[in-house]
Amino acid sequence: MPIAKSNKPKQAKTAPAPKALLRPAVKPPVKTPVKPAAKTSKDSHPQAALEKSGKTVISVKPSAQNAASSKVPPKSATPLKKVPAVSLPISTKAQLKAAADALLAAPAKPSTKAQLLAAADALLATPAKKKPGRPPKNPAAAVEGGAPATTGAKRGRKPKSAVKADGDEDMSDIEAEFAEEPTAVEATTEKVKPLRMKISKAKERALMKEFGLDETVLSEEDILKRRVRLKTLIKLGKTRGYLTHGEISDHLPDKLVDAETLEVVINMLNDMGVAVYEQAPDAETLLLNNTGATVATEEEAEEEAEAALSTVDSEFGRTTDPVRMYMREMGTVELLTREGEIEIAKRIEGGLMKMMEAISESPATIAEIMRLAEDIREGKVVISTIVDGFSNPNEADDYVAEEDFDEFDEDDDDDGKGGSKALTKKLEELKKEALSRFDKVAVLFEKVHKTYDKEGYGTPTYAKTQKALSDELMTVRFTAKTIEKLCDLLRGQVLDVRKKERELRKIIVEKCRMPQEIFIKDFPPNLLNLKWVEKQVAAGKPWSAVMARNIPPIQELQTKLGELQARVVVPLGHLKDINKRMNEGESNSRDAKKEMIEANLRLVISIAKKYTNRGLQFLDLIQEGNIGLMKAVDKFEYRRGYKFSTYATWWIRQAITRSIADQARTIRIPVHMIETINKMNRLSRQHLQEFGFEPDASILAEKMEIPEDKIRKIMKIAKEPISMETPIGDDEDSHLGDFIEDGANTAPLEAAMQAGLRDVVKDILDSLTPREAKVLRMRFGIEMSTDHTLEEVGKQFDVTRERIRQIEAKALRKLKHPSRSDKLRSFIDTL
Repeated sequence: MPIAKSNKPKQAKTAPAPKALLRPAVKPPVKTPVKPAAKTSKDSHPQAALEKSGKTVISVKPSAQNAASSKVPPKSATPLKKVPAVSLPISTKAQLKAAADALLAAPAKPSTKAQLLAAADALLATPAKKKPGRPPKNPAAAVEGGAPATTGAKRGRKPKSAVKADGDEDMSDIEAEFAEEPTAVEATTEKVKPLRMKISKAKERALMKEFGLDETVLSEEDILKRRVRLKTLIKLGKTRGYLTHGEISDHLPDKLVDAETLEVVINMLNDMGVAVYEQAPDAETLLLNNTGATVATEEEAEEEAEAALSTVDSEFGRTTDPVRMYMREMGTVELLTREGEIEIAKRIEGGLMKMMEAISESPATIAEIMRLAEDIREGKVVISTIVDGFSNPNEADDYVAEEDFDEFDEDDDDDGKGGSKALTKKLEELKKEALSRFDKVAVLFEKVHKTYDKEGYGTPTYAKTQKALSDELMTVRFTAKTIEKLCDLLRGQVLDVRKKERELRKIIVEKCRMPQEIFIKDFPPNLLNLKWVEKQVAAGKPWSAVMARNIPPIQELQTKLGELQARVVVPLGHLKDINKRMNEGESNSRDAKKEMIEANLRLVISIAKKYTNRGLQFLDLIQEGNIGLMKAVDKFEYRRGYKFSTYATWWIRQAITRSIADQARTIRIPVHMIETINKMNRLSRQHLQEFGFEPDASILAEKMEIPEDKIRKIMKIAKEPISMETPIGDDEDSHLGDFIEDGANTAPLEAAMQAGLRDVVKDILDSLTPREAKVLRMRFGIEMSTDHTLEEVGKQFDVTRERIRQIEAKALRKLKHPSRSDKLRSFIDTL
């Protein structure tokens, strides 16, 4: 092993672990004085015993100076020269294990156990081929002087900082010791950064506990032990007729004593007729519950126990809680490092680019893009719904659609004028640049058309122009919805081709009885050849006679395929190849997105937990957060330099808060109004803390700089709706709806007052003369359907209007007399 020489007084060096030789150096270790190791006899030391047995011994022969200087500790240590790491010839794994065990068991330890274990692990992990070499010159000296003194490093595995010092040591002693043994210099390779993040055990246990993933995983031994104990428990319950909770807990393994497991066992025992009590019941309780009827013999209990165990095995480990099931699945996916996120983002981008490269070869999709460009120019379509930005791998994107722009923001947000102006400016720049690039694409598309009309499809000029068109189109980064729309257009054309091909196969193979092998071999090259069917009829094959009767439908389908090819410009075979490459890119992008989403589901959980008890269930919050996560994956740009979690947090929080605003209330309130309500509530709490009383509408209007009438409307809107089925009282036998006034019916008090008033008026009118009473009844409509005019009353009595007026005035004067008016005075206040 390498030993250093320096100009300073030397001390005995610790043999470094071979595994530590490959570690990068940070700084040289600080050496401290130690006591020399005690000498051991040759026979008593395990290393000497190994040499006698003929096994290879790894030893280091210290120099005389080192042995002498080990007694005097140096005052300081200087940095040593760096030399390449050396890989020593090693014996078999069994011999190394035996050597390590012997060294660990020895009373005189040449080094710490941790250092020896580290060395043994490194040697076992990188075994070298066994090569001939001579043993150490003096094994005894190696044993006696080979107990190196420990340096100033801490106990345990050698620190990384010691590697540089060992690498700088002089190799003269090693060369003298192993002069005939070849050395192999191991080239250090750059360590590849992992794409998955390794989580420490403590952090992993905390995550599992937080997300409900700390469920017990049983080994085969635990399963067998559980079956035996459950069988004993069931037999006991069947023979005795009852069990206690303490007995159930004692018979279950420690890992299985939880509420869910106990519930499963108790339900099973109850189904078998075994009663479960908190504590052992007395004889009277057993007699009253008729427990003795369920007591069975030992043979019957044995059979029932075996039958019940199969049911229990299926129930254990099963959970019906969807949250726990979701979190368990989520916990199986490791977190991504920054490099892993970039790698997946590149795969997503590569899949989308492959899709765009494929569909850009279809003139129909280019025509659709030109139509969308015209809609953008005319203002019919918002640019951010078509284009996200522009691809430039060498530098950051200058024109990128604003992430927080969305269609529903226009209606809800009425403030933030500065942000709206900046957003409008960004969109104008994006629109200007996009239309400029679309104009270039239009010029190239026109060249493709002219080349096709002049030379046809597939010529070198056509291929060159088509390649330039595809390259220009690839610089535009379309939104995921736009790409999906273009792919659907191409996919629809391919589906139309395949539909007609299936119809042709059905006629030729199923009706005409042409063998499948011959159809596959002969028909595809002649897909658009109308004379192919005539040649097959003239060939005199077994299927020719039937095919002669089906010539018109076959040629009709071939004609439709020819028209379809003329419409899509490219040959049908090439159209299918374009579709195949498009599907491959879509599959690659979809798989990468799925991987990115699954690796960040923990982020959704951590954010959704902060929004519980706001009107939505926890699972609904998770679902809405996952929608935001998927949108973040679609819009993530790894070239900007930030981590995906930083970017996705905004989208997840936005999706959750918007879903709460839209779905939490029975009566929906716009998002901007919810923000105003929250601001008002915040100012109200702040005022209460400062002054000790709730602010009224005028104070809030002054603080928020909003008119007072609008504040009152906001306060009215902010009230939460309450259910009419809300129970009232301790007994909860009545509901809130029972106490709401029914305006359609008369209240009991009002009905009683009206009845009393009617009786009093009748008594007073009876005290008048019959003529006066009837005139008043007709004039005021008392006990009649309507009142009457003076003329109508006069005709009834055959007198003039003036006479009826005089009779009415006289009757009213009589009613004002206290003897009559006092009876009516009590009703004045209630009318």
